[in-house]
Amino acid sequence: MARSRTFAGAEQRAFLDKAENWRLECIRVVAQAPVGSLVYQAASGIIDAIDGLAEAVTGDRRHFHLKPPSTPDGNTTKPSE
Repeated sequence: MARSRTFAGAEQRAFLDKAENWRLECIRVVAQAPVGSLVYQAASGIIDAIDGLAEAVTGDRRHFHLKPPSTPDGNTTKPSE
């Protein structure tokens, strides 16, 4: 009997957490390596691959990218003084 294969829930979250840590480390390397060097290119490729994994898992290639701050409940009015 074949075992059903699933990838969701806690497994998915643990995978994304590990991928995010690797992505952050590669960003640190890219920030320090000479632009265009082999290390820079390799780390950039890993970042791109991790973004591809995020897209495959979540449907959002920009899953790990910073998101702009938002206001609670979408309230965009200025408080009265």
